[in-house]
Amino acid sequence: MMPELERLVTLARRAEASAKSQKLEKETQLAVERLRVAEEKAKAASLRVAEEQPSWKRELDESEKEEKQLNELVQTIAKYRFALEADGHEAEEQILTAKTKIDAKRKEAKAHLEEIARVVDEAQRELTAARDRYQGLRKELDRLLPELAEKFVESDRLIAEAELFLPSGQIKVLIAEIEDGALHFSVLDSREQKAQLMIWIGRLRRLQSNNATRPTEEIQQLEAVFRRLVSLSKQFMPGYIDAFQEGYTADWDLYIAEAQEQLRLAGDQARRDREVRQQREESAVRDAIKKKQSRELALAAISDLRAVISAHDLPEEGMDDFNLVLARVVNLGGAGEAELLNLVRPFREQLNGGEFRALRKHLDRIQDDEDKLGETTGLRERYQELIAFTRGRKALLIGGAVREDARRSLEQTFEFDELEWEPYEGSRPAALKSLEQRVKNQGMDMILILKDFVGHTVSDRLRPLCEEFDIPCLMVEHGYGAHQVAETLRTGLFKSA
Repeated sequence: MMPELERLVTLARRAEASAKSQKLEKETQLAVERLRVAEEKAKAASLRVAEEQPSWKRELDESEKEEKQLNELVQTIAKYRFALEADGHEAEEQILTAKTKIDAKRKEAKAHLEEIARVVDEAQRELTAARDRYQGLRKELDRLLPELAEKFVESDRLIAEAELFLPSGQIKVLIAEIEDGALHFSVLDSREQKAQLMIWIGRLRRLQSNNATRPTEEIQQLEAVFRRLVSLSKQFMPGYIDAFQEGYTADWDLYIAEAQEQLRLAGDQARRDREVRQQREESAVRDAIKKKQSRELALAAISDLRAVISAHDLPEEGMDDFNLVLARVVNLGGAGEAELLNLVRPFREQLNGGEFRALRKHLDRIQDDEDKLGETTGLRERYQELIAFTRGRKALLIGGAVREDARRSLEQTFEFDELEWEPYEGSRPAALKSLEQRVKNQGMDMILILKDFVGHTVSDRLRPLCEEFDIPCLMVEHGYGAHQVAETLRTGLFKSA
């Protein structure tokens, strides 16, 4: 802009401000007073809503329930009127009296609710007009007399407070609260999340139901709020909330109040759960420290035990010292230490005291494991010619109830890469179809069928498929022990070979 034009703009604004300053400032002051009055009226209307509306809503609901009950009674009396005899006239009088009272009760409740709604609507209209008038004047003041802005700081704050009594302001507050809450939503317990979403959706539904003639901008804002709440619900999935369903209606003030109580209870429970969890974690830390300290002491005691063993000719002499130090190791929780078990294993027969019960169990378990290993090793040597055919292959055992110890033993004995045991019940045709599909998929190298547990149906269906896909299908005649399986393998594999 040319310097001359800029100068002219300044002079024009100064002249306009000089001419309008007093009038504009006075009008703004009047607008402030009008805004205060409108805000007080809106506050009073809001108070009536909070204090009076719930009770009149209950009255209306009660009258509708009473009317429904009366209609049911009228139908019953009409159906059995012949049995009333002399009481028929009294029944008619009671019906008329009850109907009159119910109608009066409903009419009074509706009249009060309509009056409250009218007062709220009128107060909001006046507040909206006062707000718009003030904001228009303030905009003009900022343009012409920006130096006066400080005089109206308090009035600007009043505008922000007044907005809370208008749907537009309530929508802004709800949006801000949801966005702020969403930042911390993940730290809430699922029960807290559900209750908080119920509060927000309840407030949204209340705003949607209060004003049928809402401006387009507000309608769009409320739709955006609904989408945001749906997004939160899908993201965290705290549970089903009926108010999200289209067409669902409720007394939204009561709905929100109940949700707020749920949030309070959920928060209390979440705090208690956190305290219990924290106590458990602290206890676990203490136990870990204690366990570590005990283990260090136990290891030191094991060193003492080694010294006792070296210093005596056990078990002929020195067993008292041995038992004394060993008891100390066990009391410190060292009964399962591998170093201790290796030390005391030669003296298993001398460990007769009750204090050594846990230690004896560990030693017996080690002996059992070695016996099983030796047994498996012996079986491997006996079935060496069969293992040449089974080593590294995948096999499927069909029939009976799965016994994991027997399955593992067979898998180790015959050195299968994998031995899967599939239980089978003849009453489940789908299971047989599944087995047939597995054969077609060629996911195994060998099939073993336990004849005692499945009968002929399985073999009649699976054997032709196995032949088609060149998969050995062998029938174990009796049981499922290593000897029976070995005989089956020897007969079936060597015959086929």
